[in-house]
Amino acid sequence: MKLAPLVILSLSTLLFACSNESNTNTESVMQTIELQDLQKEWQLVSIDNNNIDTKSSLTVDAQAKATGNLACNHFFGTLALQENKLRIEKMGSTRKMCAPEVNNVEMSVSSTLSNWSEIHISDQKLTLTGEEHTLVYRIK
Repeated sequence: MKLAPLVILSLSTLLFACSNESNTNTESVMQTIELQDLQKEWQLVSIDNNNIDTKSSLTVDAQAKATGNLACNHFFGTLALQENKLRIEKMGSTRKMCAPEVNNVEMSVSSTLSNWSEIHISDQKLTLTGEEHTLVYRIK
C-alpha cells in the first residue's frame, strides 16, 4: 500500500525531467543570426501580414553596410546586430516626395529598420519584428 505514493512520485519526477530536457533542446536549437546570414539582397513582400508591391529592398554587405530602397527613397547606414536583433545605425536617405500610400510604407520600413527589431530567418524569408510593425523580406 505504501508503494503507490512512491510510484506516483517516481513517475512525476521522470516526466518533469523529460519536460526540462525537451525545453533545453528547444533553446539550443534556436538559431543565432550572424552577419553572413544577412549578406543578401532582400525584397520586402509584406508589412503586418499585408502583401505589398513596392520597390522596397534591403542589401547587406560583408562590412555591415546596409543599403536599399524604403519605397521611393534610397537609404544607407551601418547594420548593428545584438542577440538576434538588428537596427541600422546612422541611417540616412534621399528625400524625394512620395505618394501618400508609398510614404506610409516608407515610414513603417524606416521606423522598423532604425530601431531594434527581432530577426527570424526561415525558408529564404527574413522577418523583422519591431515595436510597431513586422516586415517580411524574401531573397531577391
